[in-house]
Amino acid sequence: MTPPARATPLRAVGSQFARIFEGAEGQAPKGLAVDLLGQLFGDSLRCEWLPWSRAQLMVEQGEADILIGPYRTPEREARMLFSVRSFYSDAMVWYARRGEEARWGGEFGTLAQTPVAAVRGWAYGSRFERMKTSMSQLTWVQNVDAGLLMLTKRRVELFAANDRNCQPVLQRLSLTDTVARCSPPLDVLHGHMAFARSAGGEDLARRYDQAFEQWLRTGSAAELYRRWGVERPATPQ
Repeated sequence: MTPPARATPLRAVGSQFARIFEGAEGQAPKGLAVDLLGQLFGDSLRCEWLPWSRAQLMVEQGEADILIGPYRTPEREARMLFSVRSFYSDAMVWYARRGEEARWGGEFGTLAQTPVAAVRGWAYGSRFERMKTSMSQLTWVQNVDAGLLMLTKRRVELFAANDRNCQPVLQRLSLTDTVARCSPPLDVLHGHMAFARSAGGEDLARRYDQAFEQWLRTGSAAELYRRWGVERPATPQ
C-alpha cells in the first residue's frame, strides 16, 4: 500500500486543526492527518506546521506537495486540486451563552442586526457565504479563543465555529458551563487533502486517492480514527 520512497520527501503542510493537525511553528505536528499520511507514504513524507495562509500559498505555488485539511469550496477548487474523498467532516454551528441558544432558529434573516462573530479565513458553507453581507454586525476574529471571549464578554451574541475546534478551547478556558451549541447547524463541511494544480499535483492526488481508498477499509484506519476521536468516513459496501 505504501508508495515507493522518493529521493526528496513529500512536504505536507497545514495549520491548527484540533485532533486533525496540531502543533506550532518549529514543532513536529501531531494528529490524525500526520498518522494517516505516515501510514500511506511512510518515510517519503514530512509534515510541517505553518500559518494557514502561508500553507495554502505554498501548495498553490508548488513549494509544498499536500495541504492538510481544507474544506472543499469553489474558490479553493479554482486554486488547488482536492482529494476525491474527504477524510473528516465538521458541522458548522453557532455558539451562544448557555440559556440563550434560541437566538438561532435556522434563519439568517433574523441575524441582520445581531452582533455575531466568525473566524477570519474559515469556510462556513454556501448559506453563510450568501448571507454574510446581510449580517450588518458581523465581526471577524483571528481565532476561536477570541470569538469565545467576545461571546462571554457580551460583545457578540453568537459565534460561528465547530465542535472539534471549540471543545478544547472551552475546556482550556473553563467555559463548558458558560457556552452552548445552537441548532440546527449552519452546514456540514468536509475536510480534504489538497494538491497543486500541476502535472505533479495531479499525479500525487491520484496516488493519494488510490492509497487512501484501500487504507480506509483496514483495521489500522478504524483504530486511528478511534484513537483521535474523529468519525471515520463511510466506506461503500
